[in-house]
Amino acid sequence: MLNLYGHENILNLFNRILTVGNIANAYLFVGENGLGKIFMAKYFAMMVNCTHKGKRPCLSCPSCLQILSGNHPDIFFVEPEGNSIKADTIRNNVIDNIYVKPYNSLKKVFIIKEAEKMTEQAQNSILKTLEEPPLYGLFILTASKMEGLLPTVVSRCEIVRFTRENDSVIENYLRNEKNIDSIKAKEIASIAFGNYGKADLLIDPEFSEMRYSLGKILFDSINDEKAIRLDNYKFFDENKDSIDDIINIMLSYFRDTLVYKMTGDDAFIINKDMIDDIKILSGNLTGFKLNNIIKKIEDLNFNLKSNVNYQLAIEDFLLNI
Repeated sequence: MLNLYGHENILNLFNRILTVGNIANAYLFVGENGLGKIFMAKYFAMMVNCTHKGKRPCLSCPSCLQILSGNHPDIFFVEPEGNSIKADTIRNNVIDNIYVKPYNSLKKVFIIKEAEKMTEQAQNSILKTLEEPPLYGLFILTASKMEGLLPTVVSRCEIVRFTRENDSVIENYLRNEKNIDSIKAKEIASIAFGNYGKADLLIDPEFSEMRYSLGKILFDSINDEKAIRLDNYKFFDENKDSIDDIINIMLSYFRDTLVYKMTGDDAFIINKDMIDDIKILSGNLTGFKLNNIIKKIEDLNFNLKSNVNYQLAIEDFLLNI
């Protein structure tokens, strides 16, 4: 069974599109990672190609069953290889297939994941196809942000914006899909802050252990001598593949501390399971110092994305936090 949680405005949009019968050539689903863009791209593809005359998707017609099983011959997925989607990937997976008629579907659907990672050459190679695909062609591009996409690509797409859900939606998702008890689901939903992907991470034991270790490192680093802080590089080295998550955790942790510093109200704290340390830090650090730490984390993120040497960037951050 395919259950849908939240996304009410987007689902209403999909229903209006199908009711009017005015399906655009291309859609751009935009929103931070973890909000369900790929899930909803598949769901829309299922709605479009469902052969049932009533509510769509019916989840029981041959087309719906093929999509649910991941074996639909007219649904194509394109995703980054490494950090980019190259022109050859677009030519081989999209352009070479778009002009072959669907096997048994109304639409031949191409879902391009993390479309902002297409190289400029890749984006230019797909421009004409986006604008004038065959009548049976449908493109769904997903992106965490529009930066990186050429204006000419964006202008050829109908934009669908994804936003964070209410905590209650994430709670229901965790209880029903992940079998999390109500108390734990409520706590995780608060920390996940409306993001399904983050909620999934928070129930992963390895991620939870990494998150708590990071919290302790941050708490201790504020008071440690500079030389001792450098010992914490080992943690960042061991978790190098998760550095994006680490940066997001650090930003959330210190923004919570700053918010509590300014308001004195723990209702605004997202990381409620770290509330004791957050309260202590807010009492020990000035607002100026907290702002400076947040700036250091943002600088670290910028440096790493600018290909600054990983160890040097981390050590500089630890020394100056």
